[in-house]
Amino acid sequence: MIEISKRSIIFLIIAALLLGSAGTILILRGGAGGSVLVDSERYEKMSALEDEYEKMDEIKEFLVNNYYTEVDGDKLMESAYYGLVDGLEDKYSEYISAKDYSAYLESLFGTETYYGVGITFLNQPIESGFYVIAVNTKGPAYAAGVRKGDIIVSVNGESALSYDGDGLRDHIRGELGTSVTIGLLRGETSYEVEIERAEIPTESVVYEMLDDGIAYIQISEFIGDTGKDFTAALKKAEQAGAKGLIIDLRDNGGGLVSSAISVADDLMDKGVVVSTINHSGKTSTYTTGNGRTELPYVVLINGNTASASEILSAGIQDNKEGTIIGTLSFGKGIIQNVTTLSDGSAVKYTELQYLSPNGNPIHGVGITPDIEIDLTEDCYDKNGFLVNDVQLEKAKEILKEGF
Repeated sequence: MIEISKRSIIFLIIAALLLGSAGTILILRGGAGGSVLVDSERYEKMSALEDEYEKMDEIKEFLVNNYYTEVDGDKLMESAYYGLVDGLEDKYSEYISAKDYSAYLESLFGTETYYGVGITFLNQPIESGFYVIAVNTKGPAYAAGVRKGDIIVSVNGESALSYDGDGLRDHIRGELGTSVTIGLLRGETSYEVEIERAEIPTESVVYEMLDDGIAYIQISEFIGDTGKDFTAALKKAEQAGAKGLIIDLRDNGGGLVSSAISVADDLMDKGVVVSTINHSGKTSTYTTGNGRTELPYVVLINGNTASASEILSAGIQDNKEGTIIGTLSFGKGIIQNVTTLSDGSAVKYTELQYLSPNGNPIHGVGITPDIEIDLTEDCYDKNGFLVNDVQLEKAKEILKEGF
């Protein structure tokens, strides 16, 4: 008798019968499962599963039977799935439980509204907390005085560093009309605000007209509506008589590649934006059509410009469509995909590496600006506010030279 175990399923092999050239094995399931016939190829796969999963099942059964308190075997197995993907040692790949998957999709594709305070922050913490990269001008956090450049250090008295980026976001968001107390750091000054959660419209694109006929469009992330919202902002700029355009991708951590390509379609004539290559060497290209805006433009980037925003920057730079100003970008040149599993959970995994139109890798390298200029300490006041944006001023200077 041979015992085969996959997780906690026990198959009892009663007899092996060769039927014709294919070969068939009779397997009797425990309990009321009855018997089934499988071919020898399937049997070999089942035997391989026995070898691969026997130790995992052994550990689970031992803990269920011997741990000093009651153990949830299903929870143990769920933890094993996280560990399996962690074995890639790739911080961009992860197992996502069925419970968390819907929230993941919401954060990725965006929704019309959510209940919160209207703060966007970098998902990875810095030394003291989480850096605020944008504050929705229609949200209660802006009305309470929170501004870009502040650092979130606590939420409801708990250190912000107690959470990862997603966990902190969940604690700041909540039910409509409830309140959250957020501790912030501005330069060397600490302050705390109690903010009532409200309905916050999604806002990844912000537009305004600056002096001298220069339009400014900031893209904070690439979500489902970013391409459409950018096109609308660009039309406003053109209708307002703008002579030039500044596109601010500083602190843009990326998002949907499709949205970045959509923005590129407004900024480039027909050409390649980016090429991708997978583990087997197969390549694909993302391209744009003719019909770019007639406005000359400059793109601002910095060390937090990553992923999809680097795709856009590389496409613009290699096709010589606009001038890139700022500092070396983050250097995330890999693309993740998500596959949904049978139980509603999912695995996010790194599927592709992308290359600039000239064939240059970006991952671990970044985009070097055409004009490198940094924001030094004297660009900020004593409270940490940016009072002399030399990168923005350089962009204005470059544009006005072409007027």
